[in-house]
Amino acid sequence: MSEYQSVEKPFLDQLSALGWQIIDQGPGFPTDPAQSQRASFRETLLKDIFFRTVRDLNRTDDDQPWLTQKQLDELLDQLTHPPGNSLLEANEHVQALLYRMQVDRNELTGEEYPNVRVIDFHNPDRNHFLAINQFRIDTPGCVKSCIIPDIVLFVNGLPLAVVECKDANQVQANPMYEAFRQLMRYSNQREATRKAGLREGEPGLFYTNQFLIRTAGDKADFGSITATDEEYFFPWRDIRPQSNQSDAPPAGDQREQETLIQGMLPKETLLDIVRTCVLFMDVGKTRAKIVARYQQYRAVQKIIHRLRAGRTPTERSGV
Repeated sequence: MSEYQSVEKPFLDQLSALGWQIIDQGPGFPTDPAQSQRASFRETLLKDIFFRTVRDLNRTDDDQPWLTQKQLDELLDQLTHPPGNSLLEANEHVQALLYRMQVDRNELTGEEYPNVRVIDFHNPDRNHFLAINQFRIDTPGCVKSCIIPDIVLFVNGLPLAVVECKDANQVQANPMYEAFRQLMRYSNQREATRKAGLREGEPGLFYTNQFLIRTAGDKADFGSITATDEEYFFPWRDIRPQSNQSDAPPAGDQREQETLIQGMLPKETLLDIVRTCVLFMDVGKTRAKIVARYQQYRAVQKIIHRLRAGRTPTERSGV
C-alpha cells in the first residue's frame, strides 16, 4: 500500500469527518496552482480565502462588513512580511497578530484604530478550515526547484500546520526521522545546509505555523518550529472531550495518527490550543516556541472547569 493510501488519504478523510474542507490533489505532482486556491506556486497562503473570511468576521453592530480592500491588503502584508532576522522572530511577531491586529480607521463608524479579528477563537465554526495535500511551493534559487509538503492545514487561508507523511513499509529504516528531515528542509532549518550558505526551503510558509506534524500512521507526533531536534516531538495520547472519540477510524485502526488528529485537530480544540497553550520563552540562551503536550492541555482544561463550575471556594480550590 502506498504512502498516499495508508497515511495521507486517511489523514484527510479523518479531517473531513471533523468538518474540515479538503482539497485532495492525489499522490501526483501538482501542475496547476488554481487547484490549491492560488494564482501561483510561489504563494504560501490563500489570499482569496483570507480576504473573504476576515472581511466577514469583522462587521458593525448592524451587521455590515467594514474592512476595505486596502485595509485587507495591509493586514495580509503584515502577516507575510513580518520584521525579524530569523524564522523564530517572524513567527513570534505574527503570533501576536493572530490574537490582535488593528487598522487605522473604521470607515463606516469613524472609530479610530479598531481591533480586527483575523481568527474568531470564540466561535470556531465562523472560521474557514481547509486541508490541502501535495502543497507545492516553488523555490527558485534554492537547492531544489520546489518543496511539496504532504498536507498543509489552513485556517482562514493561513497555514497553521504542516504535515509530513511517510509509509513505514516504503521508506528506509527510520521513516519518522525522514519526515523530520523533510520538515526541517521545508522550513530551511537544516543546520548543515545553512552553514553551507544554501537555501532549500520556504520560511514564509511557516510564519503563521503553530506546529509541525510527522506521521507514519502507527507513529505520529508534533513539535513547534523550534523543535529542531527529534527529542522535542511528542505524540498526542488523549482525546478530549469524549464526544471527539471516533468509533470508526478511516484506516480501520486507532493508530497514533488517528489519536493525534482526534485529540488536536477538531476545530474547537485546535483554536483553543493556539489561543491558550502556545507561548514563547527563553530556555537557557535559546528562544523557543512551546506547545502544550496532551497531559498539560488536559490539566489546564480541568483547572479551568473547576474554577468555572465550582460553586464554593472549596470546590474552586486546590488548582
